[in-house]
Amino acid sequence: MGRYANHEEFGVNAPVNYREDTTSEVYLEGMSAIAPPGMRPKRSRGEKFEEKTDFKTSARWHRNFDQAMFGGSDIGDTDFESRQMGLESKRNGIKRIPGRR
Repeated sequence: MGRYANHEEFGVNAPVNYREDTTSEVYLEGMSAIAPPGMRPKRSRGEKFEEKTDFKTSARWHRNFDQAMFGGSDIGDTDFESRQMGLESKRNGIKRIPGRR
C-alpha cells in the first residue's frame, strides 16, 4: 500500500515533506556516504543544495510528478505555485503525514 491514501493527500503532504526533508545536513550526509575515504563534501555545496529546494521548487516538482504519473497536473500548468500554496493552506481536513524525520 502506498504512503498516501489518495492523490489529494499526496498533493497536500508530499511537497511539504520534500521541502522539509531536503536540508543541507541530509545532502552532506548522503554525499559523505559515497565520498572516497578521507574526503568530505564542502559545506557550501550543502547550503547551495538547500537554497534550491524552496517552495517554488517543491511546487514545480509536484506539477512534474502529476504530469508524469497521471498525464496532467491537478494544480495546472500556469500559476501552479499559487495553486500549490492554496492546496497546502486549505488541506480540507486532510491529515498531515510528516516525512522522514
